Amino acid sequence: MKPYKKITILYFTIGAASIFFSDKFFSLIFPPAIYINYIQIYKGWFFIMTTSLLLYFLMKRMYYTIREREEEKQKVFYSTMRAVHHILNNFLNKMMFFKYSHAETNSLTEEAQKQYDDVIWATSKQIIKLGEITNISPEEIEKTVFPEKFNEASEGNSKSPDSY
Repeated sequence: MKPYKKITILYFTIGAASIFFSDKFFSLIFPPAIYINYIQIYKGWFFIMTTSLLLYFLMKRMYYTIREREEEKQKVFYSTMRAVHHILNNFLNKMMFFKYSHAETNSLTEEAQKQYDDVIWATSKQIIKLGEITNISPEEIEKTVFPEKFNEASEGNSKSPDSY
């Protein structure tokens, strides 16, 4: 059962039982008219304090559960980013090795080498920026990976990430 439903049902059940059974209990102990006003006031304050404490502990437990889940999500995100960072850096290093081995044999044109360097440099910068994200959200990740999308969106043009 979802936490908000559980809290609502629990509050309703305790509240209804408290009102019903406390009225029955106090009507048996005290004569109807003598102390009824005082009893009703104390009974109301007791109900407010009890349900407030109950809500406090339930909400506190839910808060810590949600916080633990968020921390776990962040740990998974950072682990994933470290793994992606490692894989891509290995790939880029292998690409650099490929470039240098072909540069020695002059099998790449100067223009091809420049394009190659530009791609490797741009990819390296993007990996570093992705690893520096502190506010983890889909929007922040997209801003890092697709900066052109957000620059154009602020100017009135927007493209989907899939169009890149």
